[in-house]
Amino acid sequence: MVNTKKWLWGSLSIPFLFIVWIAIASRYPDLIFPGPLVVLNEFSVQLSSADFYGHVWISLYRLGIGFSIAAVSAFLVGTLAGLSHPFRLFLNPIVSFFQATPPMAWAPLFILLLDLGNAPMIAVIVMAAFFPILVNVMQGMELIKQSHIRAALSFGANRFQLARYVYLPEVMPAAFTGIITGFGIAWRSLVAAEMIGGDAGLGWLISTSGQMANSSLVMVGIITIGLMALFFEMVLLQPLKKRFISWAPRS
Repeated sequence: MVNTKKWLWGSLSIPFLFIVWIAIASRYPDLIFPGPLVVLNEFSVQLSSADFYGHVWISLYRLGIGFSIAAVSAFLVGTLAGLSHPFRLFLNPIVSFFQATPPMAWAPLFILLLDLGNAPMIAVIVMAAFFPILVNVMQGMELIKQSHIRAALSFGANRFQLARYVYLPEVMPAAFTGIITGFGIAWRSLVAAEMIGGDAGLGWLISTSGQMANSSLVMVGIITIGLMALFFEMVLLQPLKKRFISWAPRS
């Protein structure tokens, strides 16, 4: 019954958005703010275009490479910081500085250093995702109960078993919270970086379409970005988070 109510309330957001969209579009010509039918027609055109799929693929490729680098490195560094108090103290000022710096602030510098192409876009993604994941992993390591560690050691657990059966189950829920947060920041940062200095990708497609006054294609790009983010979070990341949360000891 509870799940049915959640689904019902969640499903109401879709017609609500369409009503707001139609109401706003009715006040402007299609050239400025196209309505759903115009955008749907543009979607059908783009879905038969190889160029559109190319831009989607390039953005996904950049996201996959950059986010993987950020997630793996942040998990390793965060785990080490959780195990070493001096290293954690060393990291705290660095983390505070970079957490306060918007990832997009680095985009012009990365473009100057790495030129156009995939490299600066991937660097922006790494910068955007690394620190949210790192902070959550560090916090997860700090919350591991010493009683669990002592209990495992009393049963003769070695370092590998301690990591597998104590550290990993207890830190993964916090790590996945960071992964979900970092993913959202990385996805937005990638699109923004592609808009200001990209040579391809969904952000570049939106930017160039806006410059050519093709507002319907701009809307297609925006909706594609939103749908892809929703798919990644609801279909992939949230189910994985729930699975890993079930690993954690209850006491």
